Amino acid sequence: MRLHIYALTAIAAPLALGACANAGLTNSEKAMASESTAEAPYLKTEVNELNKLTSIYIDAAALYKQAADIPDKNNGLKEMLLELHDYRNGEREVIQDRVIALGGDPATIGEALGTGHRTFTALRTAVDNDSEVAIEEVLRGEEYIRDELAKTAKTDLTPESAALIKKLQVSVNAEIKKLEAKDKAI
Repeated sequence: MRLHIYALTAIAAPLALGACANAGLTNSEKAMASESTAEAPYLKTEVNELNKLTSIYIDAAALYKQAADIPDKNNGLKEMLLELHDYRNGEREVIQDRVIALGGDPATIGEALGTGHRTFTALRTAVDNDSEVAIEEVLRGEEYIRDELAKTAKTDLTPESAALIKKLQVSVNAEIKKLEAKDKAI
């Protein structure tokens, strides 16, 4: 019986407090309060989209660090990949900060697909341990990021998040061009 009372109290208390929160508000203030409640699902979707990108960036940075150990020649590729690793980590932090600003909890782990890609890269380098493998896998990772950013850009985002996605798209497209040029040079 006591357990039922505690359970009912746990349910009723927040409801009663919610009713008190609107007591004494004008109609326009009540409308604004309900609008912000209505935005919650919208922001939740945005947070989910940004967290998906965060996971992809976590995987990308790990892949680029792994790929930096592959190059078989002193052609500047290792340094380029480590720099890209650091850059993507910085962008990941910006995305996580945006999630926090939206009231969400930022993702802190990658996705299964990224782990699979890194495993594939490790197996591939067991056969071909060279610069070409490293750059091809990183290029594949950047193209995946580009595609996911394009999908996210098509979703409903706040202006701040939309601007962030646009900035990230410019960044990834520039890196793809650099990687393609480096791939041709190798």
